[in-house]
Amino acid sequence: MHRAINILVCLSNGTNALTDISDCTKLTKPTVYRLLKTLEEMFMVAQDPVTRQYYLGPMVTKLASNPKTNHYYLISCALDETKRLWDAIGENVELNIMIGNQYDRLYEIMSKHKLKVYEGADPVGPVFVGSAAKVLLSQLDDKELKLVMKNINIRQVTEHSVTDKKVLMAQIKEIRRQGYSISHGERIAGAMCISAPVDNYFWPVALSLVGPESRLGPRVNGAVEKITASARRISENVKVFSQAKGVMDIEQI
Repeated sequence: MHRAINILVCLSNGTNALTDISDCTKLTKPTVYRLLKTLEEMFMVAQDPVTRQYYLGPMVTKLASNPKTNHYYLISCALDETKRLWDAIGENVELNIMIGNQYDRLYEIMSKHKLKVYEGADPVGPVFVGSAAKVLLSQLDDKELKLVMKNINIRQVTEHSVTDKKVLMAQIKEIRRQGYSISHGERIAGAMCISAPVDNYFWPVALSLVGPESRLGPRVNGAVEKITASARRISENVKVFSQAKGVMDIEQI
């Protein structure tokens, strides 16, 4: 599978001739040809009948139009750990990603309890509200963070929302130091959210636990320990997938 992915990466970077793809992937020409034909049958690749060069096929465009599918390998790397965390804590488990100055909830397992926090449809929202948003911001470098902070308009979502940019910046620095964030009712009154950063992906990623503060609060210390451990294991899974199995490094893509 990773060899086919490397071929798709080459095509996306404008390497279209069989010989050049072979050089790019360090695979033999017969192997590249066989993989290209398989991808062509799946409409992932198309060949120009005149130049005989290969290009990304229509199925790639179709898949890329769905953000969940676009980040499928991230979700796959997180599946076991999100289930492990859900089994241990029993509250909502979320995987969020930051693109631009907004975030998207890619994946969620709802609480096993009857009383649970429910936000509705997958949010695409302001990155400065709640612990998941702050963890995403904390993964930006100082230059990127300064630019984002300059271009966001802070509004109060609940009475507990942070509306002062200086306070927000101080919280982000603390998150970088301790490796997690906790928020109390910033997005939904009465809800508590604990988030930890997931590393080694193209964009900032946050793993979060969300539940009623009355139930999650008394377990906060154990929950922090478990979510940070799960986030580290997901980070390692992403690294293994993208590097140890032969997929090109992020800097190469």
